[in-house]
Amino acid sequence: MDTKIEFIRRYEKYSLLITAGDDRNGEDPAFSIFLDFPVVLKDIKGAKKKLRYDVWSTTKEGYLGEVEAKDLYGSQYKITDLWTVEEEAVRLDRKLECIRCVKETGIHLTTEFRCRGGLEKSFDDYQFIVPGAFYNKNDTDEDGVEDYLGTYSQDYKDDRNPSLSVTSYARKSKYYVSLIRADLPQKDTTITRQQIQKRYFIHDTDIGSLGMAPSEYHAGEYILRCDYPFCERNTFCLNVDGSGWEAYKAVKEGMVSEMSYLLQTGKARNLTDASWQTTAMQMERLLHGEIRPPVGLEESRHYRREMVLHSFREFPDKKGKPAGYFIHFSPRQGYGEQNLLEYGFCGAQTLLALDMLTAAWEGADGVTCREDYRESALKTLDYFVENCIEKSGLPVGLYHVDKEKTVYWWTGILLPFQYSNDRKELEDYLGNQVVGALMSIAGELGKVKGNYSRSMTDTMYYLMKCYLAEKENGQEHPKWLAAVLDFCERLLKMQNTNGSWNRGYTMEGEPLVYPLEWFGSSEKERGSGAIFPIPLLVEVSRYTGEKKYLDAAERAADFILANYAAEAEYIGGINDTSHKKSVKLDAASVMFVMRSLLAVYEETKNVEYLSGALDAARILASWTYLWDIPFDENTLLGRHKFKTTGWAGCDVIPAGSYVDCSFQEVVPELLRLAEYCRDEKLVKLAEAVTKGMQYGLSSPADMYGYAMPGVQCEGYMTSLWLADTEYKEFSGAAAKNKGDDNDTCNGFVNGMALLNLDSLGKNYDTLDFGKIFMRIKQEWPKA
Repeated sequence: MDTKIEFIRRYEKYSLLITAGDDRNGEDPAFSIFLDFPVVLKDIKGAKKKLRYDVWSTTKEGYLGEVEAKDLYGSQYKITDLWTVEEEAVRLDRKLECIRCVKETGIHLTTEFRCRGGLEKSFDDYQFIVPGAFYNKNDTDEDGVEDYLGTYSQDYKDDRNPSLSVTSYARKSKYYVSLIRADLPQKDTTITRQQIQKRYFIHDTDIGSLGMAPSEYHAGEYILRCDYPFCERNTFCLNVDGSGWEAYKAVKEGMVSEMSYLLQTGKARNLTDASWQTTAMQMERLLHGEIRPPVGLEESRHYRREMVLHSFREFPDKKGKPAGYFIHFSPRQGYGEQNLLEYGFCGAQTLLALDMLTAAWEGADGVTCREDYRESALKTLDYFVENCIEKSGLPVGLYHVDKEKTVYWWTGILLPFQYSNDRKELEDYLGNQVVGALMSIAGELGKVKGNYSRSMTDTMYYLMKCYLAEKENGQEHPKWLAAVLDFCERLLKMQNTNGSWNRGYTMEGEPLVYPLEWFGSSEKERGSGAIFPIPLLVEVSRYTGEKKYLDAAERAADFILANYAAEAEYIGGINDTSHKKSVKLDAASVMFVMRSLLAVYEETKNVEYLSGALDAARILASWTYLWDIPFDENTLLGRHKFKTTGWAGCDVIPAGSYVDCSFQEVVPELLRLAEYCRDEKLVKLAEAVTKGMQYGLSSPADMYGYAMPGVQCEGYMTSLWLADTEYKEFSGAAAKNKGDDNDTCNGFVNGMALLNLDSLGKNYDTLDFGKIFMRIKQEWPKA
């Protein structure tokens, strides 16, 4: 890449211009980045100094720009910027010094990069990715307004940024620019409630922020920016109003702070390609050395299996004799009340049953080694098939054992609404902001008996897997198969003419439209149920030999390619959220798209589906933390030396402050995709996810304060989210501080982890990734 740096004299000082790419007709560069004021210094009173360099010089390392400035108290600072042109990027190494302190205060640094493509005329000509938070334009309801914060002026703290980058893409020029925090933040301290209330405060932290905005200077350009310490001008970290906040560095004489940034530039085919080039570079920079999980993979599998088994309960005196795995509880309180059987999504009964059947049939020569594992699975599945499927063929989502009745909708964040409609009581659990956002939606949902497409498909997909696992070992369960086939027939009838399925349905199979925030305001949003059924339909087509199921899967795959993969807008993976808009961009959506497109490719060998699956995998990598966030040593995660590498952001828009356990469910597909595409980086990603996600798991060596070994929370707080809400007892992510867990254990936590570990053992005969990598390379198609 032909990249040039030059200093522009302006009013006896110096600005900076970076140009990239070949000249067009020998005139304008393909891309330019202008720093009119290379740094803005601001004190905690809000006084700003826009600074150009006093002098610049050429050194053997690169170009040196220097500036001295005083704050309103007379304290004096020196800022030294070293600019270096590297092979893939331009590097900025910045040093801030307080050379004379008159009064102790706090200061803050900002740099704005004015970026402009040679062919772009307006902000609409650019696309963006802030990993784990902002994809394309965040406008999947297609109303021309950003869906969550309502503004394109957005900034994200480093601890909310999985790869410490912001990527921009010029659609006409086919160039991208990524702004990257090059050095890793090393220290952070817990933000107090008093600081949250102040909004602008001195803070002992190395956490900065990266952001973007439309340009106020030229219609054809946009702004990338970095702040140190962090500044979030519009954010849901604090409240649903999107209030901003900003940290300042304490000033003392002799104080020195250093930070580094990269500007990566290059050509790209599309936004996904641009994002992947940045992610791939960051993987090379950050994922080096072996990841050592605190619990060995085999040991982890043992503890997880035992916890699942011990959660099993049956109630012979209740109607239908309910049985299942009662895993929805605070990990500090054991198994809780054990009165709700959850199917699909976070309940994952049939997935847990598959895990138990896999454990049971591990013995040699088809002899079960643990009959108690198998017995728990059989009772769970038989009860479900005989009691929890409606006449329409659609399965229910929850069953309340104590009340002996089916419960609708209240999964995940909405669970407390199942127990109460008293606002004060609900606020004790959810906080006033979440209740305010969801109260009316819960009221609307409460009028309808229905279920989510994801929950229904989750349940039936793993029921089919259970049927096949038993059949492989000579055991036949015709009722299980009949239930799956009935459901698939209903799926064929419910499929929309455009190939999609809706997000939710009544129990008679009628698509649900209202509330719009929950079920979609555009064709793209309403049809996001398309990302779930494909693997099941492919599996059933393969088993029965009936092409109609594969035909339906292909139509859905075509809808996915056109609506989600093409523009990196993956939506609908999570059933319910704490936000005003449930149909949202999230990591789970990318996971389901990758798995679905891969399933169709493996059956049809149509390379368009393989290419789409690879695109999804590369976007999924952008959701995955490639570095270890620093935690205050006095927090739960700090005390236990929790590491974030390998964890993916969850439910992240509009906050991006939370990681969860979902990625492990699709690691088997990621490895198969790596094999087909001969992609070593995807193998490395799978290893980071598998090993990294063992952090937080209780074991005799480190119990995390949990009630038993084998417990892992659904998620962990990497930053703040709705932090100034009023709350009392809430068990979940909102209103928690950085370094907390979400105090919730769900069925899919161990269900997904065991699925991954068991698949590794079955497919590669080992849990050693060194051996797995060699095995995969041996299976790579010949070039």
